[in-house]
Amino acid sequence: MKPREKLIQHGVRALEDYELIAILLRTGNTKEDVLLLAKKVLSQLDNLEDMLHITVEDLLTIYGISDAKATTIIAAVELGRRLSDRKKPVRKIITESSEVYHLLKEDMSYLRKEHLIVLCLDIKGNLLKNETIYMGTTSSIQVSVKDLFKSAVRIGAFGIIVVHNHPSGDSTPSQADDKLTKLIKNAGEVLSIELIDHIIIGRNEFFSYRRQRREEI
Repeated sequence: MKPREKLIQHGVRALEDYELIAILLRTGNTKEDVLLLAKKVLSQLDNLEDMLHITVEDLLTIYGISDAKATTIIAAVELGRRLSDRKKPVRKIITESSEVYHLLKEDMSYLRKEHLIVLCLDIKGNLLKNETIYMGTTSSIQVSVKDLFKSAVRIGAFGIIVVHNHPSGDSTPSQADDKLTKLIKNAGEVLSIELIDHIIIGRNEFFSYRRQRREEI
């Protein structure tokens, strides 16, 4: 039974992942039918969550994927992401490192490059701003500490929480992470802006300096 017929007769939840992709692709190529092509798309991923971060360029490396097919997949993924975001409860107050992790894990756990985000909070823990400051390589970020405090200074934040991801999936801090934490803490003391926490997000795990190395915060 073809995927479209299966969807009509049994509902969309009856379809396998590759069958959903096949519906988006519509047709195969000169060597493979659409189901085989859809399976080839999935074979490029370690898991389905990686679909959230696949790019047009990634898809175009697959024989038989045209601009039209690639952009259709990307648009469908983005639509799903936006619908998911609308369902997320808006968290205005942050009191625990685990709350930061649950707020950002879906967006950061599967990124292929390191990203650094700064959360600006008032004295009651209200989230004033969530800002991506840097996007680096697969293994490092070159950070200017001055840039981390720009928004916090401008909006009069009480403190900041610095968050970055480890694309390797291991959230254990490196020596460079330890050094960065000390630099941020010292700069915050000069600016009278507290470094509330530095959190590293891995694959289904996180590390919190506040919780696990409180003496460094």
